[in-house]
Amino acid sequence: MKNGRDATRSADHPGASVAICIPVLNEHRHIGQVLAEIAQELRHRDHTVCVVDDGSRDGTIDIVRAWQTEHQECMLLQRQKQRAGCQRGAASRAGLEWLLANTAHDVFVDLDADGAQPPAELRYGADLVSSGACDVAIASKYADGSKVLGRPLARRIGSRLYSGMLRGLMRGGIRDYSNTFRFYNRRAAQMLLGFAPAYTTPVYMVEMLAIWISNGLRIVEIPTVYEERAAGHSKVTFSDAWPGFAGAFDVARRFRRGAYREPHAA
Repeated sequence: MKNGRDATRSADHPGASVAICIPVLNEHRHIGQVLAEIAQELRHRDHTVCVVDDGSRDGTIDIVRAWQTEHQECMLLQRQKQRAGCQRGAASRAGLEWLLANTAHDVFVDLDADGAQPPAELRYGADLVSSGACDVAIASKYADGSKVLGRPLARRIGSRLYSGMLRGLMRGGIRDYSNTFRFYNRRAAQMLLGFAPAYTTPVYMVEMLAIWISNGLRIVEIPTVYEERAAGHSKVTFSDAWPGFAGAFDVARRFRRGAYREPHAA
């Protein structure tokens, strides 16, 4: 059932209404601050936050549940991981399915739980998409005016190589294929559910772009401030790196064969 408060935008809540998916796994150091910053940034507009947990055991769930008691706009979706390794893609997909089925928001957002992606940018990105200027906006580490802070050189090089490979293979004109901080309209969100994902790992985030590019959606990149987490450790480990590159190459191969085009667009 659609949330009644989402169905009609109130005069007291101007601007795009926003549905945010936050995949989490053992993020007790960060999740409370991220939720507080979202609430502050979107305090004057309708929004729903869907936290998708993949089996946290560090108190993350307790923090989210405590937050829910004071904030009805927050939803906790608990999953049991079916596979080893980072399942960022499956978590994002699950959150999107729930948000589409249970809200009528204008704009959908993928946001990491580690604080690297600033909630202070939410209104700008959401309003850009809602204005009709684009279907998808990527908070790009490589857009003019962006800043990348505290990121080790090896990760910077890996990200550049990853995006460079995909830019050459997919010809989408996109500079940053790896940043998961994205804004997209309801049409773009619904389009994703028309395709069965080939990957449940972070490679699914490339599949999302492959679908949107294949079907002619308007994609722009906007400047962002990306700050590497100060504590904790990435869920994407070194052992995920090679499968990530191989999976991205496979998505690009599928893209070039037309696997991500909607039937009427073929």
